[in-house]
Amino acid sequence: MQLFSKPLSQTDVEVRFSVPMESLEAFGIPEDEYKINFEAMDINGKPWQFRLSKRKGDNHPKPVFSAGWLAFAQQKRLRKNDKLVLYADDLKGNKKQYRIQALRTAFRLLGQDIWVDVEKFEKDDNDVIGVTSAKFLLLD
Repeated sequence: MQLFSKPLSQTDVEVRFSVPMESLEAFGIPEDEYKINFEAMDINGKPWQFRLSKRKGDNHPKPVFSAGWLAFAQQKRLRKNDKLVLYADDLKGNKKQYRIQALRTAFRLLGQDIWVDVEKFEKDDNDVIGVTSAKFLLLD
């Protein structure tokens, strides 16, 4: 189940990721606590450790990914307007397994942005090569 899909702001990329409020309940943070650590697997099966925290005693909890987020953003070479998608799959015993994916617009087709995992772009961010790879993905 997709928890959220959100375009990244400059603050998301450089400081902390602001989690959409409507997805906060899905993390199951106990009422008397203000943070939870969780693991999410990326598209390659690599586990990433994150901390979701919220404001204490505030009507607007403003949830954010703090610990672990910047390492993820830097390794994936995220930038403003990329998109982050988080999924949660229910497991036995009231547990969840999280999956995380970072997407980038590769090109437009018939007026629609075509989003591709950032891993498909070359390490040097040469978008021409990334777009070529993305086109081949669509043909497969």
